[in-house]
Amino acid sequence: MITRRELLINAAAMPLVAAARPLLAAAEDAVPPIDASKIRPSDFADADLDMPFALTHFARVANSIIPDGPERGFINISVWRGTQNLHTYNARIMESILTLAWFYTAPQKWNPYRGHPALRKRLELAFDYWCRMQSSDGQFSEYGPQQWNLAATAFSVKFISEALRLLKTGPPISADIHQRAIEGCRKALHAVLYDPDLMSHGRTYSNQYTNIFAGGAAFLDIYPDATLQARLSDRAEIIGTELQSPAGYMYEKDGPDLGYTLNTHHENLQMAYHYWKGTHLGDLLVKEENRFSEWLSFNALPEPGQDFFVLNRSIESRQKHATYEHIDTPLAERCTLMRAFATPPKLRAAQIRAARAKLEKEWPHVDPLPVGEFSALSPYLFLQRAHYAWHPTAEQMAEARKLVRPLAERTFVEQRKDTRLPMVFTYVRRRGYYAAFASSAKLASDQERLGLTFVWTPSKGVLLQSQTSGNETAWGTSAGGALPVEGTEFEAQYSDGGSSVHYALPGGGQKTVTFGEDLIRVTVERPGEIIERLPVFDPACVVSKAQISTHAQTSSPVPGKIFSVVELKALGKLEYEIKPV
Repeated sequence: MITRRELLINAAAMPLVAAARPLLAAAEDAVPPIDASKIRPSDFADADLDMPFALTHFARVANSIIPDGPERGFINISVWRGTQNLHTYNARIMESILTLAWFYTAPQKWNPYRGHPALRKRLELAFDYWCRMQSSDGQFSEYGPQQWNLAATAFSVKFISEALRLLKTGPPISADIHQRAIEGCRKALHAVLYDPDLMSHGRTYSNQYTNIFAGGAAFLDIYPDATLQARLSDRAEIIGTELQSPAGYMYEKDGPDLGYTLNTHHENLQMAYHYWKGTHLGDLLVKEENRFSEWLSFNALPEPGQDFFVLNRSIESRQKHATYEHIDTPLAERCTLMRAFATPPKLRAAQIRAARAKLEKEWPHVDPLPVGEFSALSPYLFLQRAHYAWHPTAEQMAEARKLVRPLAERTFVEQRKDTRLPMVFTYVRRRGYYAAFASSAKLASDQERLGLTFVWTPSKGVLLQSQTSGNETAWGTSAGGALPVEGTEFEAQYSDGGSSVHYALPGGGQKTVTFGEDLIRVTVERPGEIIERLPVFDPACVVSKAQISTHAQTSSPVPGKIFSVVELKALGKLEYEIKPV
């Protein structure tokens, strides 16, 4: 018969979601569920309207912590990072220590868990497990036992530093465990700042490395260390150089990726800015954000009548986002252009009213906890609650929109070049449209699709959007394989100040794209049959004498629009125009 200890040891090699119920030492040790009859919707301030869901499900999360055995302290529930990542060696799971610490310390009258003895025990167990996971030189693993990496280590510093800040003046935990957690965080900070392999990896994955600016700033604010502070200040100097492309984007897999930059990296900037605002280090963040905001302004345009931006998406190197909601960052206080992407004050007020109305109507009922989903209950919910926030007025947003060149100007050609791969990004504004074109002798990742990636008009919004990882749904010429020619590396020649693009096609032939005043003209010449595909939201914009067919897609990457692929066929030579107006 297998023993309980053997069962736990064997379970360490596989996800733990198969456990039928949380393992509790005794029923009286459980963190109790809330008594909703003692909590009124009016108890929640506007800033806390996102908390009833977390409050209602928190006891289940806290009680999932394994209380004994070799894995005691592991948070054995998939509410952060997804079921496939729920492994006892994965330190990313333990970032939910911040969730535990927040409820243990939060003074709000609706929070019954402040200083709760059962929660204290679980928080201490979780901290103890986190400390035991750490390598001798301060690193943590994510993808396998003792497979130490930057992400697991740097993210740990960010989330654990905020947990330690909460405990600094909150209810006590075991002095020994508390000190071990402090030293564990210090060791992780030291590792990221000094280990050459982690630093090298960070140059390619900037969102992972900038965690250390956020977490390091927080940790050193509560536990000053002159040596580590000097090193952190020195490393911060690379944010606008080694971590950021000359084109303006932050490196992700050596390429552009708005998803990681607007999510994780911007969380890191906001946290670091809270501590560095008004200092030389804060100035570095603002300079980086100013460069990035210019890049963003060429690659994210408003969709008329909608509360989101459509993205020039197929150049993205890691994540996949066709649209993005408003972008709020306190750096907009000094980075004027970022105000153009902020949530409008009226919309923000409407969102608060809607959240309160929903709470008053449905309380004490909340949505079920979607265990197994990536962000079922993310620790990010608790990371920025005490950090500096700033929001522009409607007038400031309107003034910032005048600085967004695709919105404010009617004629320009802007080229941005990266020197690492290298890649060339061309942005063309004409009287009737705005378009983006990209070429590179080397792709950052195999999901990128280059060439004519994006066409937008002020009245119709996105007209053409090449799709990340797309085959038929990516713009370009078919050479017989699954991918269009533009799905692989190609070098283009630019003339007329970037208004005309010319490049050779694999297997012979050539292609020319010309950006005219009111239309885009494309000519393809190659032996035999030519197949050209255009992913568009208005098939009528494609004009050609070639054989033409339209294939409406079953789903659309942009809400409220019908997405189609227009396919053109010809022999020897194919010509067509994209007429946006």
